[in-house]
Amino acid sequence: MGQKATGKQHGEKPGQNHDSPASPATVKVTLHLAVETAQRLGVESAMRRVSQSAIADEVLAAYLSRWQLPDLTDSNQLQAS
Repeated sequence: MGQKATGKQHGEKPGQNHDSPASPATVKVTLHLAVETAQRLGVESAMRRVSQSAIADEVLAAYLSRWQLPDLTDSNQLQAS
């Protein structure tokens, strides 16, 4: 709740974002959450000492796991046809 809108901490250099994983397989998205949901996410993040992004990824991945994405090899075969 006491974070700046950018999520950066005091003294942090530009380009240093501890909320986003360093993996090149990640993307940045903007989500609009209810105030209470955002507050609960902040508290959960602080209590577990885990980034809000990691918690959101964990929760969304579990929720969306019922959908199966095609393998990359499948999409490459479709493009080659």
